[in-house]
Amino acid sequence: MMIDARKSLRVLESASTFVFFTSSFYDPKGFRNARVEFSNGGLGAANNGKTGMGCSSVEEFLSQIFKDGRQLGFFLDQLEAEGRVPEFEVAVREGFFSVRWCQVSAKIIPLGEDEYYLQGFFVGLQRVKELQKTLHEENKMLEAILGGIGDAVCVYDRNCNVIFQSPLHEKWFDDPFPYMYFRRHGSGGKPLTQGTPETFHKTVRDREQNLLSLEITSYPIKNEIGEYFAGINVVRDCSLSLMLEAKSRELAKYKREHSRIEALAQILGESPAIKKVIRAVEKISKLDTVVFIQGDTGTGKELVARGIQALSRRSKQPFVTINCGALTETLLDSELFGHKKGAFTGAATEKIGLFEAADGGTIFLDEIGEMSMGTQVKLLRVLQDGEVRKLGSTVSRKVNVRVITATHRDIHQLVREKKFREDLFYRIHVFTIHTPSLKERGDDILLLAYHFLEDFSRRQNKSVRRISQEAARVLMNHSWPGNVRELQNVIERSTILCDTDTLQLGDLPYSLFKQAPSVQETPTDPDNETLDDVYKKKILASLKKNRWNKTLTAKDLNISRATLWRKIKDLSIQPD
Repeated sequence: MMIDARKSLRVLESASTFVFFTSSFYDPKGFRNARVEFSNGGLGAANNGKTGMGCSSVEEFLSQIFKDGRQLGFFLDQLEAEGRVPEFEVAVREGFFSVRWCQVSAKIIPLGEDEYYLQGFFVGLQRVKELQKTLHEENKMLEAILGGIGDAVCVYDRNCNVIFQSPLHEKWFDDPFPYMYFRRHGSGGKPLTQGTPETFHKTVRDREQNLLSLEITSYPIKNEIGEYFAGINVVRDCSLSLMLEAKSRELAKYKREHSRIEALAQILGESPAIKKVIRAVEKISKLDTVVFIQGDTGTGKELVARGIQALSRRSKQPFVTINCGALTETLLDSELFGHKKGAFTGAATEKIGLFEAADGGTIFLDEIGEMSMGTQVKLLRVLQDGEVRKLGSTVSRKVNVRVITATHRDIHQLVREKKFREDLFYRIHVFTIHTPSLKERGDDILLLAYHFLEDFSRRQNKSVRRISQEAARVLMNHSWPGNVRELQNVIERSTILCDTDTLQLGDLPYSLFKQAPSVQETPTDPDNETLDDVYKKKILASLKKNRWNKTLTAKDLNISRATLWRKIKDLSIQPD
């Protein structure tokens, strides 16, 4: 048997494992003193494969290799008791091997009757140790990364055993099992062949009983051969995001409401008539329907059109207006549709029309009742086909424009008189809004008067804040044939004349009192001062200021010179 062992020396010499065996001995428990017969050069051993090691005993030989005496003692005691030592890890002395960690094993082998020898193996663990160290460092790094990100992370194997759970995940989930991917897709013992990440939301309470809205995304993970062997859950706290989304929706709602209020702010009034207009504007603004606005001059038709535009989906797009009654047919056609160079006398350059300029937005055609029949034909084509053609051109261009029209004239009468095309009438008369006259609006007169008073006082750097009861009564009794525009002009002139913080009767134009005879007898103060008395004082003060110059006085009072002469005569005004 020894001869056979020696024949294997060449093989053992080339092995990477360090191997040693002893000479024969006759007592199995007497191996400690047995001489080491052979050791190879595996693991870069210091003896370089020489046998005998100076005829050292097994215990002396191993003491040169084992770094820790306690490990050596355990090794020898185990060998003596069991006749063999299973593999276990030991540290070796520096310089003996090229490695510092080994896995050692040994066995007492019988050669014949009452004859034995000891064979031992050292397998290097340096690469394993290095890999373990690297893996440990990588695991630590991975744990630091997964634990440091803002989201909670849980990694688990195919059997739903937790491999890693970040501190945040531990805080949120006492039991992560119900949320694991394989719990929902790994039933029945069947292998998972297809895995798709899943996202769902849960509302849970953490250990501090705070209510959390969590977004849980479960990912199955494949290994190198395509099998799903692990899973990862990434959990995000969406509580703040959901709160911000709610705030954002609330803000958007506020902005829409603010835009609505701002858009309708110019359409002042609380009367039923004007509220009906506002409701109509809000109803039609979201649609692209053609709108027809009917109302007397000065009733705010353009303000209504602007309100429709401001509340519509085209609010950020152009809003173009034109008064159809202010231009000749040729000039109106040129303004609306544009023209090519040389299309008519004076067309020195090519010009883009208002329909093209308003593309994507809204065009407001005011006083459409004044439009010529020829222009009406071109407008009808635009409304029907959505195309415009420049004067002098043979090519049409598509436009996307919302059309709002308005007139103070009786459009039905114009149709009956053949002054307005019936087909165009039906095309623009889809949705009609009637703007009421100021007389129809009742208490809105004073509301508007105060609005204009505040505006003009600010512009003129005055502090007129109130309207006296007598002046307010006159404003309420006037018929206002010029509607809101007339009221605006009256308040502007009266603000200029007012010298106190209250608009008085004497500050109003004389023309307003012709329709308010009852005011003549209305006392303006405890001394029963009449309106004539007020006007007499006003005119007399102006005459004195202008040294009785009638022309300057009339200009100062904003009345004609003839009216001034008549008032001087009617009121018996004479120099002191």
